[in-house]
Amino acid sequence: MSGRFLVLDGPSGVGKTTVTALLADLLAEDGWDVHRTKEPTHTQLGETARYGTDDYHGLTLACLVTADRYQHLETEIRPALAAAKLVICDRYLATSLVLQRLDGVDGEFIWALNQYVDRPDLTIILTGDPTRSRARAAARGIHSRFHRGGPGAGQQERERYAEVAVELAEAGFPVHLHDIGEQTPNEVAAELLIQVKLVLGTACGQQPTGEAACTNAS
Repeated sequence: MSGRFLVLDGPSGVGKTTVTALLADLLAEDGWDVHRTKEPTHTQLGETARYGTDDYHGLTLACLVTADRYQHLETEIRPALAAAKLVICDRYLATSLVLQRLDGVDGEFIWALNQYVDRPDLTIILTGDPTRSRARAAARGIHSRFHRGGPGAGQQERERYAEVAVELAEAGFPVHLHDIGEQTPNEVAAELLIQVKLVLGTACGQQPTGEAACTNAS
């Protein structure tokens, strides 16, 4: 039996990490053997990518981020999948397609760099009010130049993630775009649990009831 691979992505400060933790708990209660992880990783590569955005730009940073992703796959994600775990990753390919493109890197180059990455069973992209997202990101501490943009930067990031949801779907990635609106993190996680079950089935072996290439909840 092989594991399953779930990704949560979206703009900084939208609540990904909180929702990922809540959703992981719900899935564990439902019987899944859950393995949580994130990108950039806490390895030397990942920490350099996370905290080195003032030192590295454009193609250099894109290659660094992707190197961290391949190392992540080789040393953590694939072994967990081989052990039949449900891997839930906070940030993945969508982040590269948004941030590296905002950093001036051509989309085709980003896709070429990531051509050998594993395809998630489902990518969930969260979006929300950009002003709130930026405020939350600032409150927890800004460590990346991508978070220091002007008033329109948050809206630009949100729009880009919505575009990337379509781009991923067109490339064959199952995607669910979810606007959190006024929902609490617990409400978001509960609603996402339903979507995950539709795509992945259940831990006890129930088959998926449906799999849309790109679904949109608002």
